Amino acid sequence: MKRAIFVGRFCPFHKGHLAIMQKKIDQNVPLLIMVRDTHYDIYPARLRKRMIEATMAKKKVDAKVMIIDDMESINYGRGVGYEINEIEVPNWIKEYSATEIRARIDKKDDSWKELMAPGAEKVLEDYISQKGVVLWFTGLPFSGKTTIANAVADRLKEKGFKTERLQSKVLRTVLGKDLGFSKEDREKNLDRATFMAKMLARNGVIVLSSFITPYESIRSKIRSELEKDSTFIEVFLDASVETCKKRDDKGLYEKAQKGEIKDFTGVSDPFEEPKNAEITLDTEKNGVEENVEKVLKYLEGVV
Repeated sequence: MKRAIFVGRFCPFHKGHLAIMQKKIDQNVPLLIMVRDTHYDIYPARLRKRMIEATMAKKKVDAKVMIIDDMESINYGRGVGYEINEIEVPNWIKEYSATEIRARIDKKDDSWKELMAPGAEKVLEDYISQKGVVLWFTGLPFSGKTTIANAVADRLKEKGFKTERLQSKVLRTVLGKDLGFSKEDREKNLDRATFMAKMLARNGVIVLSSFITPYESIRSKIRSELEKDSTFIEVFLDASVETCKKRDDKGLYEKAQKGEIKDFTGVSDPFEEPKNAEITLDTEKNGVEENVEKVLKYLEGVV
């Protein structure tokens, strides 16, 4: 089967994009629509692919939609065996702008829906109306917080969800250079993390935060603040000090036991186990994949 190829960002897929394809649709030519995975766009390629598929299904068009890497150029030698056409479009099509659609969405102006291709507007509306969720991964150092949070984030992105990762090491590097590791400084770091999670969740993002967060009082404060604007899910990674020490490839536990590191959670500073965590992951008995599946299963009833 021969198909007519169309390549673009389609961010989002609107009536102008559809109009460019209309001639081949009217000729009953099957389409091959290739979505450039530009990475920097606010709408992921998988979401854009779903928008196009929804439109083609609604219009009953034989179309195959693929995601391809971003392109530097299109190159060919002599006769390539098919036509290469520049499509002439009327001025009204040129007035359609993905940039304008994104601007209207930012302004909460629902008229953006009028510019979208039929079917695509529902896919995008569902995406941008997702209620924000904050998963707060807490546990001892080396209990597996970062590993499991990263794996969950990757799986959610594959499904087309808006996700962001917040983790202590990165936050301290960017926004916490002035902070040490005293109880007061760690609380300041968590205050900043809570504020960032709140701002992201307000915009429908699923936020995966991985912080030791050793004190029940601070976790309760974080929960109280974030539950105002999002669904808050506390994820406790249950692993003993002995197990975490074995995983410690940086020798931090040993240094803490020697007194070289002060206020180290699990050694010279306590970790208060959560009393009301929505999810508890046993990272001693269960592997990463099993724990990831447990988190995703819980999220099925939330997002």
